Amino acid sequence: MKFLKYYQKIDDAISYLLSSVSNEKKLLKDILGKKEITYVDIGTNVGNYLDFVKKNFKIKQVYCFEPIESLAKELEEKILGIKKSKIFNYALSNKNSNKKFYLYDIPSQSSFYKQNDTYTTVQKIKKKINVKINVFDKIFTKNLKIDFCKIDAEGEDYNILRGMEKNLKKRNIKLLKVELCFPLMHKNVNCTYLDILNYLKRFDYDLFSITKIKYKNNEILFMDAIFINRR
Repeated sequence: MKFLKYYQKIDDAISYLLSSVSNEKKLLKDILGKKEITYVDIGTNVGNYLDFVKKNFKIKQVYCFEPIESLAKELEEKILGIKKSKIFNYALSNKNSNKKFYLYDIPSQSSFYKQNDTYTTVQKIKKKINVKINVFDKIFTKNLKIDFCKIDAEGEDYNILRGMEKNLKKRNIKLLKVELCFPLMHKNVNCTYLDILNYLKRFDYDLFSITKIKYKNNEILFMDAIFINRR
């Protein structure tokens, strides 16, 4: 009995010391299990995270949203072999419109918002384009049960979530991964990470874990937050 108590203390101590980093792959596998999943990727970009999901899960359906036309075309190869898949070559927000979009040298930094001068050497804007914007709830109207939805939209994430209100109310999405941007990252973003946390709390989505935190001079630039509806 003494040995078991001693072992438990050691095990707890090791777990505590190693608890500063989330194992995202294990976390997702624990929640999603081994079944075929329906996956939505908002802000797919070059598809790196899509590759991660394909490698670790069986995908039954996938829906990708990417406003940059050249990247959207390249994604077609990545979704070959998936039973049901679609690529939408436009952005999402909380209302239908067209809007100016900044294309950066590094495609993953492209956004509706200019960046602050945090990393000046890698923040060159190649050009500005107009992109079409649609609303999540106007696309997913038939109560599709989504196992996992990733949102990475460089400052537009809150507005995208606002456009998902009907689906969030109906709990059609089991797991959400959302990029939370902080003030150091973009100019003229009229919301904060607290707006996202409070908004999702209204629909019983709790912050479950945090991954990929990026800093500049010890100040948070952005991080990925995983939310789950426990109901």
